[in-house]
Amino acid sequence: MKKVRIFTLGCKVNQYESQLLRENFLNNGFLISDDEDFNIGVLNSCCVTSKAEKECRNIVRRLLRNGKEVWITGCWVNKERERIIKEFPSVKVFEKDFLFNSYFEKKVKSISYFSGHTRAFIKIEDGCENFCSYCIIPFVRGRVRSRLIEEIVDEIKVLSENGYKEFVLTGVDLGSFGKDTGERLKDLIERISKIEGVKRIRISSIELFHIDDELIDSLSNNEKFCHHFHIPLQSGSDRILKLMRRRYKIADYMEKIEKIRKKMEDVTFTTDVMVGFPGEEDNDFSLTCNVIKELEFLKVHIFPFSLRKNTFAENLKKFFVDEKVKRERFLILDRLAKEVSEKVKEKFIGSIQEVLIERKREGKWSGYTGNYLPVLIDSENDLKNKILKVKLEGMEKDKIKGKLII
Repeated sequence: MKKVRIFTLGCKVNQYESQLLRENFLNNGFLISDDEDFNIGVLNSCCVTSKAEKECRNIVRRLLRNGKEVWITGCWVNKERERIIKEFPSVKVFEKDFLFNSYFEKKVKSISYFSGHTRAFIKIEDGCENFCSYCIIPFVRGRVRSRLIEEIVDEIKVLSENGYKEFVLTGVDLGSFGKDTGERLKDLIERISKIEGVKRIRISSIELFHIDDELIDSLSNNEKFCHHFHIPLQSGSDRILKLMRRRYKIADYMEKIEKIRKKMEDVTFTTDVMVGFPGEEDNDFSLTCNVIKELEFLKVHIFPFSLRKNTFAENLKKFFVDEKVKRERFLILDRLAKEVSEKVKEKFIGSIQEVLIERKREGKWSGYTGNYLPVLIDSENDLKNKILKVKLEGMEKDKIKGKLII
Protein backbone atom coordinates (compact mmCIF):
# COMPACT_ATOMS: atom_id res chain seq x y z
CA MET A 1 0.00 0.00 0.00
CA LYS A 2 1.37 3.44 -0.95
CA LYS A 3 1.68 5.78 2.02
CA VAL A 4 2.02 9.51 1.31
CA ARG A 5 3.29 12.39 3.40
CA ILE A 6 2.56 15.90 2.11
CA PHE A 7 5.05 18.72 2.72
CA THR A 8 3.63 22.22 2.27
CA LEU A 9 5.51 25.47 1.75
CA GLY A 10 4.04 28.91 1.20
CA CYS A 11 0.70 30.61 1.56
CA LYS A 12 -2.73 29.70 2.90
CA VAL A 13 -3.84 28.84 -0.64
CA ASN A 14 -1.13 26.17 -0.74
CA GLN A 15 -2.30 24.89 2.65
CA TYR A 16 -5.85 24.57 1.33
CA GLU A 17 -4.63 22.80 -1.81
CA SER A 18 -2.55 20.39 0.28
CA GLN A 19 -5.68 19.46 2.21
CA LEU A 20 -7.49 18.90 -1.09
CA LEU A 21 -4.56 16.71 -2.22
CA ARG A 22 -4.78 14.77 1.05
CA GLU A 23 -8.47 14.01 0.53
CA ASN A 24 -7.89 13.04 -3.11
CA PHE A 25 -5.11 10.64 -2.14
CA LEU A 26 -7.31 9.05 0.53
CA ASN A 27 -10.22 8.74 -1.89
CA ASN A 28 -8.00 6.92 -4.38
CA GLY A 29 -6.60 4.21 -2.13
CA PHE A 30 -3.48 5.88 -0.71
CA LEU A 31 -2.68 6.06 2.99
CA ILE A 32 -1.64 9.37 4.56
CA SER A 33 1.19 9.81 7.06
CA ASP A 34 2.08 12.75 9.29
CA ASP A 35 5.29 11.15 10.61
CA GLU A 36 8.33 9.40 9.11
CA ASP A 37 6.43 6.24 8.15
CA PHE A 38 5.79 6.86 4.44
CA ASN A 39 7.23 5.86 1.07
CA ILE A 40 6.10 8.81 -1.10
CA GLY A 41 6.95 12.39 -0.15
CA VAL A 42 4.78 14.95 -1.97
CA LEU A 43 6.10 18.51 -1.92
CA ASN A 44 3.54 21.26 -2.53
CA SER A 45 6.11 23.91 -3.38
CA CYS A 46 6.55 27.68 -3.27
CA CYS A 47 8.76 30.05 -5.27
CA VAL A 48 7.75 33.49 -4.01
CA THR A 49 11.36 34.13 -2.84
CA SER A 50 14.76 32.56 -3.44
CA LYS A 51 14.63 31.40 0.20
CA ALA A 52 11.43 29.45 -0.55
CA GLU A 53 13.09 27.76 -3.54
CA LYS A 54 16.08 26.86 -1.37
CA GLU A 55 13.71 25.26 1.15
CA CYS A 56 12.13 23.24 -1.66
CA ARG A 57 15.52 21.90 -2.73
CA ASN A 58 16.48 21.05 0.84
CA ILE A 59 13.28 19.04 1.36
CA VAL A 60 13.74 17.16 -1.92
CA ARG A 61 17.39 16.31 -1.14
CA ARG A 62 16.49 15.10 2.36
CA LEU A 63 13.70 12.89 1.04
CA LEU A 64 15.97 11.39 -1.64
CA ARG A 65 18.74 10.73 0.91
CA ASN A 66 16.21 8.83 3.00
CA GLY A 67 15.24 6.64 0.07
CA LYS A 68 11.76 8.10 -0.48
CA GLU A 69 9.92 8.39 -3.77
CA VAL A 70 9.47 12.12 -4.39
CA TRP A 71 6.64 13.95 -6.13
CA ILE A 72 6.79 17.73 -6.63
CA THR A 73 3.88 20.01 -7.47
CA GLY A 74 2.99 23.65 -6.86
CA CYS A 75 4.34 27.04 -7.92
CA TRP A 76 7.99 25.99 -8.13
CA VAL A 77 7.02 23.44 -10.80
CA ASN A 78 5.16 26.11 -12.79
CA LYS A 79 8.26 28.31 -12.70
CA GLU A 80 11.15 25.83 -13.05
CA ARG A 81 9.74 22.55 -14.35
CA GLU A 82 12.57 21.68 -16.78
CA ARG A 83 15.28 22.78 -14.36
CA ILE A 84 13.80 20.63 -11.58
CA ILE A 85 13.67 17.58 -13.87
CA LYS A 86 17.31 18.16 -14.86
CA GLU A 87 18.46 18.70 -11.27
CA PHE A 88 16.44 15.82 -9.79
CA PRO A 89 15.93 13.26 -12.61
CA SER A 90 14.45 10.60 -10.30
CA VAL A 91 11.55 12.73 -8.99
CA LYS A 92 8.05 12.91 -10.45
CA VAL A 93 6.95 16.42 -11.37
CA PHE A 94 3.26 17.29 -11.64
CA GLU A 95 1.42 20.49 -12.43
CA LYS A 96 -1.25 20.86 -9.76
CA ASP A 97 -4.06 21.20 -12.29
CA PHE A 98 -3.05 17.82 -13.73
CA LEU A 99 -3.14 16.17 -10.31
CA PHE A 100 -6.57 17.55 -9.48
CA ASN A 101 -8.17 17.22 -12.92
CA SER A 102 -6.53 14.17 -14.52
CA TYR A 103 -4.40 12.04 -12.21
CA PHE A 104 -6.98 11.01 -9.64
CA GLU A 105 -9.65 8.64 -10.96
CA LYS A 106 -12.04 9.36 -8.07
CA LYS A 107 -11.90 13.14 -7.84
CA VAL A 108 -12.59 15.19 -4.70
CA LYS A 109 -13.50 18.79 -5.58
CA SER A 110 -13.84 20.29 -2.08
CA ILE A 111 -12.51 19.61 1.40
CA SER A 112 -14.47 18.12 4.30
CA TYR A 113 -11.99 18.77 7.13
CA PHE A 114 -8.69 20.61 7.65
CA SER A 115 -5.98 18.39 9.07
CA GLY A 116 -4.17 19.83 12.08
CA HIS A 117 -6.22 23.03 12.16
CA THR A 118 -9.08 24.36 14.27
CA ARG A 119 -9.79 27.09 11.71
CA ALA A 120 -10.58 26.04 8.14
CA PHE A 121 -8.90 27.88 5.26
CA ILE A 122 -11.20 28.22 2.26
CA LYS A 123 -9.74 28.98 -1.17
CA ILE A 124 -12.17 31.24 -3.01
CA GLU A 125 -10.06 32.26 -6.00
CA ASP A 126 -6.78 31.59 -7.78
CA GLY A 127 -4.54 33.79 -9.91
CA CYS A 128 -3.35 37.39 -9.85
CA GLU A 129 -3.19 40.09 -12.52
CA ASN A 130 -1.54 42.88 -10.53
CA PHE A 131 2.03 42.31 -11.79
CA CYS A 132 3.86 44.16 -9.02
CA SER A 133 7.40 44.70 -10.24
CA TYR A 134 9.02 42.30 -7.74
CA CYS A 135 6.49 39.46 -7.86
CA ILE A 136 6.61 36.18 -9.77
CA ILE A 137 3.15 34.99 -8.67
CA PRO A 138 1.12 36.28 -11.68
CA PHE A 139 3.47 34.30 -13.94
CA VAL A 140 3.12 31.02 -12.02
CA ARG A 141 -0.52 31.26 -10.87
CA GLY A 142 -2.03 32.77 -14.01
CA ARG A 143 -5.16 34.84 -14.50
CA VAL A 144 -7.90 35.29 -11.89
CA ARG A 145 -10.19 32.26 -11.59
CA SER A 146 -12.93 32.48 -8.96
CA ARG A 147 -14.92 29.66 -7.46
CA LEU A 148 -18.69 30.10 -7.53
CA ILE A 149 -20.46 31.22 -4.36
CA GLU A 150 -22.71 28.14 -4.33
CA GLU A 151 -19.71 25.80 -4.47
CA ILE A 152 -17.96 27.62 -1.61
CA VAL A 153 -21.12 27.71 0.50
CA ASP A 154 -21.66 23.97 0.01
CA GLU A 155 -18.09 23.27 1.10
CA ILE A 156 -18.43 25.40 4.24
CA LYS A 157 -21.74 23.73 5.13
CA VAL A 158 -19.96 20.36 5.23
CA LEU A 159 -17.07 21.74 7.28
CA SER A 160 -19.50 23.39 9.69
CA GLU A 161 -21.36 20.11 10.14
CA ASN A 162 -17.97 18.54 10.92
CA GLY A 163 -17.40 20.96 13.80
CA TYR A 164 -15.50 23.89 12.31
CA LYS A 165 -16.52 27.28 13.67
CA GLU A 166 -14.14 29.76 12.03
CA PHE A 167 -13.52 30.07 8.30
CA VAL A 168 -10.61 31.98 6.78
CA LEU A 169 -11.28 33.04 3.20
CA THR A 170 -8.12 33.01 1.15
CA GLY A 171 -6.96 33.51 -2.40
CA VAL A 172 -3.89 34.44 -4.40
CA ASP A 173 -5.48 37.88 -4.88
CA LEU A 174 -8.46 37.55 -2.55
CA GLY A 175 -10.06 40.89 -3.37
CA SER A 176 -10.30 40.07 -7.07
CA PHE A 177 -12.85 37.36 -6.25
CA GLY A 178 -15.68 37.51 -8.79
CA LYS A 179 -13.77 39.56 -11.35
CA ASP A 180 -14.30 36.74 -13.85
CA THR A 181 -17.76 35.57 -12.71
CA GLY A 182 -19.59 38.78 -11.81
CA GLU A 183 -20.05 37.69 -8.18
CA ARG A 184 -18.87 39.81 -5.24
CA LEU A 185 -16.85 39.17 -2.09
CA LYS A 186 -19.41 41.10 -0.06
CA ASP A 187 -22.20 38.78 -1.21
CA LEU A 188 -20.13 35.67 -0.54
CA ILE A 189 -19.46 36.71 3.05
CA GLU A 190 -23.13 37.53 3.61
CA ARG A 191 -24.10 34.06 2.34
CA ILE A 192 -21.54 32.32 4.54
CA SER A 193 -22.72 34.22 7.62
CA LYS A 194 -26.18 32.65 7.21
CA ILE A 195 -24.86 29.08 7.45
CA GLU A 196 -25.84 27.36 10.68
CA GLY A 197 -22.79 26.60 12.81
CA VAL A 198 -20.57 29.30 11.32
CA LYS A 199 -19.42 31.51 14.20
CA ARG A 200 -16.59 33.46 12.62
CA ILE A 201 -15.58 34.60 9.15
CA ARG A 202 -12.09 35.94 8.60
CA ILE A 203 -10.42 37.19 5.44
CA SER A 204 -6.73 36.67 4.78
CA SER A 205 -4.50 39.11 2.92
CA ILE A 206 -6.42 41.64 0.81
CA GLU A 207 -5.02 44.50 -1.26
CA LEU A 208 -5.94 48.07 -0.36
CA PHE A 209 -7.47 48.83 -3.76
CA HIS A 210 -9.98 45.99 -3.34
CA ILE A 211 -11.46 47.49 -0.17
CA ASP A 212 -14.22 49.96 -1.06
CA ASP A 213 -16.77 51.75 1.13
CA GLU A 214 -19.50 49.23 0.30
CA LEU A 215 -17.34 46.33 1.48
CA ILE A 216 -16.36 48.18 4.67
CA ASP A 217 -20.02 48.95 5.46
CA SER A 218 -21.07 45.37 4.81
CA LEU A 219 -18.32 43.84 6.95
CA SER A 220 -18.82 46.28 9.81
CA ASN A 221 -22.50 45.28 9.99
CA ASN A 222 -21.81 41.55 9.89
CA GLU A 223 -21.70 40.12 13.43
CA LYS A 224 -19.73 37.08 12.32
CA PHE A 225 -16.95 38.99 10.57
CA CYS A 226 -13.67 39.08 12.51
CA HIS A 227 -12.40 42.63 13.02
CA HIS A 228 -8.95 42.05 11.59
CA PHE A 229 -7.45 42.97 8.21
CA HIS A 230 -4.15 41.96 6.68
CA ILE A 231 -3.44 44.68 4.11
CA PRO A 232 0.02 44.59 2.46
CA LEU A 233 1.87 47.90 2.77
CA GLN A 234 5.27 46.92 1.25
CA SER A 235 6.79 50.40 1.74
CA GLY A 236 6.08 53.70 3.44
CA SER A 237 7.63 55.64 0.56
CA ASP A 238 5.52 56.78 -2.41
CA ARG A 239 8.63 56.74 -4.59
CA ILE A 240 9.33 53.09 -3.81
CA LEU A 241 5.65 52.14 -4.14
CA LYS A 242 5.70 53.56 -7.66
CA LEU A 243 8.82 51.52 -8.53
CA MET A 244 7.07 48.47 -7.08
CA ARG A 245 4.07 49.18 -9.33
CA ARG A 246 1.76 49.27 -6.35
CA ARG A 247 -1.56 50.98 -7.08
CA TYR A 248 -1.80 53.42 -4.18
CA LYS A 249 0.04 56.13 -2.30
CA ILE A 250 0.68 56.22 1.43
CA ALA A 251 -2.03 58.86 1.90
CA ASP A 252 -4.54 56.44 0.31
CA TYR A 253 -3.43 53.65 2.61
CA MET A 254 -3.70 55.76 5.76
CA GLU A 255 -7.09 57.15 4.75
CA LYS A 256 -8.48 53.63 4.21
CA ILE A 257 -7.19 52.43 7.58
CA GLU A 258 -8.86 55.40 9.26
CA LYS A 259 -12.18 54.66 7.49
CA ILE A 260 -12.12 51.08 8.73
CA ARG A 261 -11.23 52.13 12.28
CA LYS A 262 -14.19 54.50 12.39
CA LYS A 263 -16.52 51.61 11.53
CA MET A 264 -14.85 48.97 13.76
CA GLU A 265 -13.41 50.41 16.96
CA ASP A 266 -11.66 47.20 18.05
CA VAL A 267 -10.19 46.39 14.62
CA THR A 268 -6.52 45.41 14.28
CA PHE A 269 -4.27 45.42 11.24
CA THR A 270 -1.36 43.29 10.13
CA THR A 271 0.75 43.86 7.05
CA ASP A 272 3.67 42.89 4.80
CA VAL A 273 6.71 45.13 4.35
CA MET A 274 9.67 44.65 2.03
CA VAL A 275 13.10 46.02 2.89
CA GLY A 276 15.90 46.65 0.42
CA PHE A 277 13.83 47.04 -2.74
CA PRO A 278 16.12 48.39 -5.51
CA GLY A 279 16.59 52.12 -5.06
CA GLU A 280 15.42 52.18 -1.43
CA GLU A 281 17.45 54.87 0.32
CA ASP A 282 17.74 55.75 3.99
CA ASN A 283 14.95 58.31 3.72
CA ASP A 284 12.59 55.78 2.11
CA PHE A 285 13.30 53.34 4.91
CA SER A 286 12.70 56.05 7.53
CA LEU A 287 9.32 56.79 5.96
CA THR A 288 8.43 53.10 6.25
CA CYS A 289 9.39 53.08 9.94
CA ASN A 290 7.26 56.17 10.54
CA VAL A 291 4.20 54.57 8.92
CA ILE A 292 4.62 51.41 11.01
CA LYS A 293 4.63 53.53 14.17
CA GLU A 294 1.74 55.74 13.13
CA LEU A 295 -0.62 53.00 11.96
CA GLU A 296 0.11 50.71 14.93
CA PHE A 297 0.14 47.30 13.26
CA LEU A 298 -0.52 44.26 15.40
CA LYS A 299 2.05 42.35 13.36
CA VAL A 300 4.39 43.14 10.48
CA HIS A 301 5.67 40.38 8.21
CA ILE A 302 9.04 41.69 7.04
CA PHE A 303 11.00 40.19 4.18
CA PRO A 304 14.10 41.34 2.30
CA PHE A 305 13.79 41.96 -1.44
CA SER A 306 14.46 38.77 -3.41
CA LEU A 307 15.02 39.09 -7.16
CA ARG A 308 12.72 36.91 -9.26
CA LYS A 309 13.57 36.25 -12.90
CA ASN A 310 11.39 37.86 -15.57
CA THR A 311 9.93 40.46 -13.21
CA PHE A 312 10.26 44.18 -13.94
CA ALA A 313 12.62 44.53 -10.96
CA GLU A 314 15.31 42.81 -13.06
CA ASN A 315 15.62 46.15 -14.87
CA LEU A 316 16.63 47.84 -11.60
CA LYS A 317 19.85 45.87 -10.99
CA LYS A 318 22.03 48.98 -10.92
CA PHE A 319 19.95 50.22 -7.96
CA PHE A 320 20.24 47.02 -5.89
CA VAL A 321 20.67 47.56 -2.15
CA ASP A 322 23.70 46.01 -0.46
CA GLU A 323 22.90 42.75 1.37
CA LYS A 324 24.42 44.06 4.60
CA VAL A 325 22.20 47.16 4.45
CA LYS A 326 19.15 44.97 3.79
CA ARG A 327 19.98 42.89 6.85
CA GLU A 328 20.44 45.98 9.02
CA ARG A 329 17.11 47.43 7.88
CA PHE A 330 15.40 44.11 8.50
CA LEU A 331 16.66 43.99 12.09
CA ILE A 332 15.74 47.64 12.78
CA LEU A 333 12.23 47.20 11.40
CA ASP A 334 11.74 43.87 13.16
CA ARG A 335 12.61 45.43 16.51
CA LEU A 336 10.32 48.40 15.85
CA ALA A 337 7.43 46.17 14.73
CA LYS A 338 7.67 44.11 17.92
CA GLU A 339 7.60 47.25 20.07
CA VAL A 340 4.54 48.54 18.21
CA SER A 341 2.84 45.14 18.46
CA GLU A 342 3.24 45.07 22.23
CA LYS A 343 1.68 48.53 22.54
CA VAL A 344 -1.31 47.43 20.46
CA LYS A 345 -1.83 44.35 22.63
CA GLU A 346 -1.52 46.32 25.86
CA LYS A 347 -4.45 48.52 24.80
CA PHE A 348 -6.75 45.51 25.11
CA ILE A 349 -5.58 44.38 28.56
CA GLY A 350 -8.51 44.51 30.96
CA SER A 351 -11.06 43.87 28.23
CA ILE A 352 -13.23 40.76 27.86
CA GLN A 353 -12.88 38.99 24.51
CA GLU A 354 -14.18 35.83 22.89
CA VAL A 355 -11.31 33.44 22.11
CA LEU A 356 -11.37 30.42 19.82
CA ILE A 357 -9.13 27.89 21.57
CA GLU A 358 -6.86 26.07 19.13
CA ARG A 359 -4.27 23.92 20.91
CA LYS A 360 -2.44 23.14 24.14
CA ARG A 361 1.32 23.59 24.36
CA GLU A 362 3.59 23.52 27.38
CA GLY A 363 0.58 23.22 29.67
CA LYS A 364 -1.30 26.26 28.32
CA TRP A 365 -4.14 26.63 25.87
CA SER A 366 -3.68 29.14 23.05
CA GLY A 367 -6.12 30.79 20.71
CA TYR A 368 -7.13 34.02 19.02
CA THR A 369 -9.69 36.70 19.62
CA GLY A 370 -11.85 37.86 16.74
CA ASN A 371 -9.45 40.75 16.16
CA TYR A 372 -6.49 38.35 16.09
CA LEU A 373 -4.95 38.92 19.50
CA PRO A 374 -2.95 35.82 20.56
CA VAL A 375 -4.11 34.62 23.99
CA LEU A 376 -2.79 32.05 26.50
CA ILE A 377 -5.07 30.40 29.08
CA ASP A 378 -4.34 28.12 32.05
CA SER A 379 -6.89 25.33 32.37
CA GLU A 380 -6.93 21.59 33.05
CA ASN A 381 -10.15 21.21 31.06
CA ASP A 382 -10.35 20.29 27.39
CA LEU A 383 -10.97 23.64 25.69
CA LYS A 384 -10.05 22.78 22.10
CA ASN A 385 -12.31 24.28 19.42
CA LYS A 386 -14.44 26.15 21.96
CA ILE A 387 -15.20 29.87 21.75
CA LEU A 388 -14.97 31.19 25.31
CA LYS A 389 -15.18 34.54 27.04
CA VAL A 390 -11.80 35.50 28.43
CA LYS A 391 -10.54 38.48 30.42
CA LEU A 392 -7.20 39.72 29.11
CA GLU A 393 -4.95 40.27 32.13
CA GLY A 394 -1.38 41.00 31.03
CA MET A 395 1.49 40.20 28.70
CA GLU A 396 3.38 36.90 28.58
CA LYS A 397 6.24 37.33 26.11
CA ASP A 398 4.54 38.18 22.79
CA LYS A 399 1.11 36.88 23.82
CA ILE A 400 -1.63 38.00 26.23
CA LYS A 401 -2.49 36.09 29.40
CA GLY A 402 -6.20 35.46 29.72
CA LYS A 403 -8.53 34.22 32.44
CA LEU A 404 -11.70 32.31 31.65
CA ILE A 405 -14.94 34.07 32.56
CA ILE A 406 -17.09 31.40 34.20
